[in-house]
Amino acid sequence: MLSILAVILLLSVGAGAYFYMSSSEASTGEKEAPKAESAHGGGEGGPKTSYIPMEPIVLPIIDRDGISQTISLVVSLEVKDAAKAAEIEENLPKLADAYLSDMYGTLSKKAAMEYGVIKVSALKARLVEITERVMGKGAVDSVLLQVLQQHPT
Repeated sequence: MLSILAVILLLSVGAGAYFYMSSSEASTGEKEAPKAESAHGGGEGGPKTSYIPMEPIVLPIIDRDGISQTISLVVSLEVKDAAKAAEIEENLPKLADAYLSDMYGTLSKKAAMEYGVIKVSALKARLVEITERVMGKGAVDSVLLQVLQQHPT
């Protein structure tokens, strides 16, 4: 039991250091790209689409033998309503917590896996369901997976 906790702590510290370093490089380099882009190639008057990036999520997958793999994913949320985009940005910590809490149990039970590989469509559907539960139905137009990596231990 102690060795499992040590591995989880080590993974958490390593992931935290990685994400701290990558975010500090971004802040010393170029300014962050604008989050809003036109949905119709820059035309005026059309709905603006915002892509709201979230912090990376790292999940250990634990089975009866301990940690079997680590999942890393980066999610962006596509929103066409500027007011809704602002509301979502304010609630990103709450949304990240809901993703982490739900997926920790779901992925550990292998409900979203087939032959040890994540079923991307099932994962995206689950993320949309969680987002709607936290932010309300229709809050986002799409949940976009930017990065999805599986690391066997």
